[in-house]
Amino acid sequence: MSTAVVTIPVDASTVSQGALRPGLSLAGQLGARARLLSVVTRESETAERRALLESLLAARGLNDAEVEVGVHEVATDGLIERIGATSPDHPVVMSTHARGVVGEAVLGSVASELLRQTHRPILLTGPHLDDAWSGPIRSLLVCLDGSALSEAMLPEAVAFARAIGAELRLIQVLKPSFGQGADAGEWVYLRRVADHLPERYGVSANWDVLHGTDVSRAVVEYAALIKGAVIAMTTHGRTGLQRMRLGSFAREVLLAARSPVLVMQPAGD
Repeated sequence: MSTAVVTIPVDASTVSQGALRPGLSLAGQLGARARLLSVVTRESETAERRALLESLLAARGLNDAEVEVGVHEVATDGLIERIGATSPDHPVVMSTHARGVVGEAVLGSVASELLRQTHRPILLTGPHLDDAWSGPIRSLLVCLDGSALSEAMLPEAVAFARAIGAELRLIQVLKPSFGQGADAGEWVYLRRVADHLPERYGVSANWDVLHGTDVSRAVVEYAALIKGAVIAMTTHGRTGLQRMRLGSFAREVLLAARSPVLVMQPAGD
């Protein structure tokens, strides 16, 4: 993973600025330069927007971050064009619950379109990101369900964790009817995946089998117990970000997560 720039799309809304903490934290871990990116619809708005972004950085004592303000008649299209033109190796961190420029409703149209177009991992923050979350990222929790779709996140998760020196942890949620932990057979899948990681990617990973009737809640509550955790998962291409594999699982995780969520739509899916 190249560590030159971490792009953080920000508009004038407070909610969009929720991506600043994880974005700036990630840039610090990577030794990368942070780039605050915004798009306005009129040239006359650029000075005011630039001043806002610079004030956000100054409040955090950051003088070496980049500020880019573009102009496009449709701000969301302008953001997608600019982010899509950046290197796939340069991380993007953005809010998914802002209304307007960065997103719409809960899951942003910009994030959804970027996932569809670029097939790159994007670090997303939802509406319930913990106010105390400040990084650094220490653990990457990769959600697996036995499918090739979920396992497509593994190489990207390995690269991400390796770049920042984070622990890699594989998790799977099983319904109580499958067993309550007494049956060692329920561990077979995650253990097999973990055992193959050193050979395939040169890394090792811990793993945990979770139980619960509410799969997304089990993931969110587990992540909340781990300091500096980030949840990682894939999204299904046929339905975009709004509906992912396992029904509403990923959407519900993003809605409830107290930590950032790394999301990717695999190519060809």
